[in-house]
Amino acid sequence: MFEVTFNPATGTATWTNLSYDIGDQPVTDLVRDDNTGMLYAGTDFGVLSLAAGATHRSVAGNDLPPVAVYGLTISSSNRALYAATHGRGAWKLTLP
Repeated sequence: MFEVTFNPATGTATWTNLSYDIGDQPVTDLVRDDNTGMLYAGTDFGVLSLAAGATHRSVAGNDLPPVAVYGLTISSSNRALYAATHGRGAWKLTLP
């Protein structure tokens, strides 16, 4: 995972590695909570979260199953993260 910052004045881009401790696993989706800066990653083993400015990821929510998550959506109006899983349906995690 990388964050890319493009400088149109110079036509250059700066790449910042955001992989940190995610390890060797597929990441199928990424969403960012604009209210908190939290980054959520859907993986083949559940959903991981990374707080703004942090370098260590943690499991997002205790109730989400450790299965492949292929889609993540944040609903700002009701402060929820929706995770579409493989074989376990859709899950809702209430955001702070």
